[in-house]
Amino acid sequence: MHPPDEETWRAISQGSRAIDWEAWFGSPDGADYLTPAGHAVTARAVAGLTAFFDSRWLPKAVDPSYASGGDSDAFVGLGGVAPALQILNGGEPGAWVDAVRWWAAYSYLEEAGVPGLASVRRDARRDVTLSRFLHTQTQARLALLGAAHGYQVELEPVKTRGGPGDVRIGPVFIEVVTFAEDQKLKDYEQFRQACRMHLFALDRGRTIYWEGDFPELLHDDDFEAWKRHTEEASQQCADSGAAVDVLSNAGRRLTVRPGMAPQGTTLTGATVESDQGRRLLGKVRGKCFKTLGTGTAWIWVEDHSGLFSFPMPFAEMSLAAKTDALADLLTPLLEEHIHVAGIVVSNAARRRLPLPPDEDALRPAAQGFRRGLPLDRVRETIVIPRRILLPEQTALIARMCDAEADALDWALRKLGVPGGVASLLTGPSTPRRVSPLWTP
Repeated sequence: MHPPDEETWRAISQGSRAIDWEAWFGSPDGADYLTPAGHAVTARAVAGLTAFFDSRWLPKAVDPSYASGGDSDAFVGLGGVAPALQILNGGEPGAWVDAVRWWAAYSYLEEAGVPGLASVRRDARRDVTLSRFLHTQTQARLALLGAAHGYQVELEPVKTRGGPGDVRIGPVFIEVVTFAEDQKLKDYEQFRQACRMHLFALDRGRTIYWEGDFPELLHDDDFEAWKRHTEEASQQCADSGAAVDVLSNAGRRLTVRPGMAPQGTTLTGATVESDQGRRLLGKVRGKCFKTLGTGTAWIWVEDHSGLFSFPMPFAEMSLAAKTDALADLLTPLLEEHIHVAGIVVSNAARRRLPLPPDEDALRPAAQGFRRGLPLDRVRETIVIPRRILLPEQTALIARMCDAEADALDWALRKLGVPGGVASLLTGPSTPRRVSPLWTP
């Protein structure tokens, strides 16, 4: 970590400084991957995200201690994806672009006066949970995509009965449902984050790096013992200049080595079993019942570390196989609920650089899209429409999925950044240029 950021985050961890978006993005002195225009956008993003969420939101979103009643979803956990903390894995530019994407969507919708944004902002501030954060991000992203295609968009549109909906894009009414990992996976991910932060603390003042396996989920005395063993190993490695292994109770091996981490060095976790397909079906079925008063509606599932995340077997399938599998799973719901025009399942949790080529999977009952998004995000989206119904709406959603890679540059141009993402990053950070599929 860059010295100014290390000092800032140490003060935050000690409670002598509150976390804010400026600290979250990191010191400009350390952000050598940004051009002057990029630094200017950082300043705008800091101000914009602070205004959208307010100054009290981020401390709750970063610090798990704000969770109440033991609810593990009572915080977002954004600290782990802060650009300032990505120096260990070289992910600073990608994390920075992700945050700029959030800011650009909110700022464009604000400047365009899109109806319903105030309600979305109010809900985001009140409900500091992962599911709400994903829900808010998805609403803003879909509204931006619709606006980029020239459609009138509305957030929180009025339904025939019940509470408001989520997004209206031209004639298309969309209800959003978020789908994250179940409790077992959440518990392990939080544990893995605690392990990562512990190892990060051990790296301070030592030229060492870690590779191999995080331990299985450990509690209390076993976790404290593992931390002691890693501390002893880190000191032994620093003193001797030789690699040292740490084995967990289940024999998972973590190795500390002298020097700087080579490109591609990874830490992996244990496999946790979960029936994600059954959970997804239950989530979507519940949304089908809740949309009965909307008239015709689409259900958009934003997947976060659910079906699409490794090591889930589904994540390893080809795009065509995923498209067929989700069509088989969800088409019966379309037959049961005739007001649902279609179901979309989308995920952008994977990072990959360079970005993969675009891929389409045109299947008998559904269509799959794989698109690389600046800088290193890979989004996979599967559209399952009701057969022979509202082809214009299906085509609209397909166009949005097809051209999403251009959305950030479009929004930046609207916000006075004519060069797009490429003008904000230097050297090898510069993203692949994507030919725009529409013009402002």
